Amino acid sequence: MKVKRRLIPKRRKSTRSEREDARRFAANVSTGILVAGAVIALVMVANRWATKEEMRSIRIEGRNILDSAEIMQHAAIPDSVPLQKLDLVAIESRIAAHPFIFRAQIYRGENGTLVVEITERAPVAVTFIGRSPVYIDSLGVPLPYRFSSAGFDLPVVAGIAREGAAADVPGDAGGPAILDSARTSEALGVLAALREYDDMLYRQISEVRREANGEYILLTADGAVPIRAGYPPDIAGRLRKLDLFLSTVLAARGADDAASIDLRWKGQVVVRWRSGET
Repeated sequence: MKVKRRLIPKRRKSTRSEREDARRFAANVSTGILVAGAVIALVMVANRWATKEEMRSIRIEGRNILDSAEIMQHAAIPDSVPLQKLDLVAIESRIAAHPFIFRAQIYRGENGTLVVEITERAPVAVTFIGRSPVYIDSLGVPLPYRFSSAGFDLPVVAGIAREGAAADVPGDAGGPAILDSARTSEALGVLAALREYDDMLYRQISEVRREANGEYILLTADGAVPIRAGYPPDIAGRLRKLDLFLSTVLAARGADDAASIDLRWKGQVVVRWRSGET
């Protein structure tokens, strides 16, 4: 009986070129492992250093009205806490809770600096809640009245209290009034129309008053002469004749001679003079 023998092929000897390729591959793998290890080590060292990095300075950007000390008081940043461990979201929330701050953004800068970027609410008018003055920003948000180095010179807005609330006129008695958001927005729109037409005319108006029927009366800064301007949609189209009248006729005669001015008549300005003439 014949037994078949299994022939095992002889292993082929690797060539010199193949041996060189294998050595280069092994060297590259070793180098890669060393580089990866070094990078990981550097990251770990950097993280350890960052967690211990002290806060060296605080930079506040966007501040115009508020003092830096007041902002930092609201920020309530804890002492002796490394920069990397500060709760930036919590700091933002505390700063944004300030009534004069619309938005706050906090981030870590270079060389241990904490950067505080704020957007302030700028008052555009003053109203009265009960007997107390209150600022209003461009969005109709009431702001606490305060003295500021910014030196606000703002017109008064009246007649924007909600129905049934105390009148928002200086000297009136009653409890605190609640501002009507629609009326506030409407009155601010009248102010915006004055400002957009001409800054000089805007500065000649000291008060914008909404009447119960929805019409508006403007009071001049010089002499507090009442100007019946009508309903809001019509006011912008009447500002040119008001500007001409104030700069010519009233400037010549003097604001003390005018008792009232009415812009509601088409193509003309009706004036009642203190002498009784019209």
